Amino acid sequence: MPDRENGLRSYQVTVERQDKAHALASSHGHTLTLGARQGDSTAGFNAAETLLASLGACLITNVTALAEKMRLQVDQVRVEIEGDRRDEPPGIVQIRYRLVLDSPEPLDKLEKLHEVVFRWGTVTNTLLDGAAIQGDLLNAR
Repeated sequence: MPDRENGLRSYQVTVERQDKAHALASSHGHTLTLGARQGDSTAGFNAAETLLASLGACLITNVTALAEKMRLQVDQVRVEIEGDRRDEPPGIVQIRYRLVLDSPEPLDKLEKLHEVVFRWGTVTNTLLDGAAIQGDLLNAR
């Protein structure tokens, strides 16, 4: 994730089809097996579920970092996420989540933590604001 001249941090992920049902995502030495067969929930996380999981990972990452900065004790974190998909054109049109914390802290401090966690999330802000997407095609032959 080197910083670019324009001050933006760049992330790189490679996703390669392994067979007709699976794809493998890789980044900086880690891999994630994904389902790549439309309608097959047995193959692994599909693209929409991976998007929702990214939101959950973003929220948990921020809870961990920001609770420490705010000197709050949070013993356990879980995010339960649901998304509603439109068929024509396909897309996720609504996302709901529940942030479940196990903490001895007062509710007002946890609510403040939740507010800051959401506001400073890379994935939350991307989903809220949208991102410019550009694609190119290369024939590997």
